[in-house]
Amino acid sequence: MRSPDRGFTLIEMVVGIVLLAIALTTILGLLINQAPRAIDPVQQLRAAQLAERLLGEVMQRSFDEHSDHNSGSYRCGETVDSVTYDACTAEASYGPDSGETAPYLYNDVDDFDTGDQWRAANLYVQQSSLGTQESDYRNFSVRIAVTPVDISSGDMSATCSDPCSIGKRIALSIRLPDKSELDFATYRGNY
Repeated sequence: MRSPDRGFTLIEMVVGIVLLAIALTTILGLLINQAPRAIDPVQQLRAAQLAERLLGEVMQRSFDEHSDHNSGSYRCGETVDSVTYDACTAEASYGPDSGETAPYLYNDVDDFDTGDQWRAANLYVQQSSLGTQESDYRNFSVRIAVTPVDISSGDMSATCSDPCSIGKRIALSIRLPDKSELDFATYRGNY
């Protein structure tokens, strides 16, 4: 007959330790595989904040180089009181104008077009008082494509037939440090 106050045998202890080791190994294996994915939502949130920041900057600028930059009293390609204003900038000329060497110098929407090139995101964010770029978005890249659209057509087509209302589609792609990409877009009207 067994004694009721007897403890575990050595074999029971070894079996228990082996089972515990197997269980912990399985659980840790699952957790370790999920660790890199835990960073993804944080990086995606930072990319969304960067997109909001950049698109806000773009939307604050004038519609076109040939539009009134101050009061908006005339628009490019428009005739008012028998005065015809310069046509809007051709799509082939999109990108920074001469002398616009940094984004804070851009004065209209199409200056932000990167010509299908990826640029460091820190180029577009505020610099320190010493003129050096902050590292808020280190290893993030942006690509901005500006294209003309007919916003009166309903389907936002790129072709414009009279009467048409010219707009610009700003497509922003952000490449995260893990090389995945997030796309954002907005439209800017000629008003």
